[in-house]
Amino acid sequence: MNVLILDDVDTNRKLLRAQLEAEGVTVLEASDGVEGLEELKRQKVDAAISDLLMPNMDGYRFCYEVRKSKEHRDLPIIIYTSTYTSPSDEKLSLKLGANKYLRKPAPVVQILDALHNATTKNHVIPKAGAGSTQQ
Repeated sequence: MNVLILDDVDTNRKLLRAQLEAEGVTVLEASDGVEGLEELKRQKVDAAISDLLMPNMDGYRFCYEVRKSKEHRDLPIIIYTSTYTSPSDEKLSLKLGANKYLRKPAPVVQILDALHNATTKNHVIPKAGAGSTQQ
């Protein structure tokens, strides 16, 4: 499985990479949503794990852009955040099409379970434009 990690903090990406690679997952990295979208054009990706608070393009916008894309709209997306952790943040993430919302730090077994569920279960994708980035 190829998983794209989006996080602007190098240490967060390295830690998650090490945890996932120890479980046999191939990891690709991006430091924000703009780089993440570019990586999707270059590589086959089975799922994305995205932080929310990032420069240039945050995780909300990344999720929105993926969901409106014909090529990648079915890509499983897991939001993984330590900053935006309110119920309304989770609700917005799911409204924009995230398959799962996790708060950092989460045990690797929880992350793997979220990946498994996101890649094996049907997920209702909202229509492009159905969500709003306003809270």
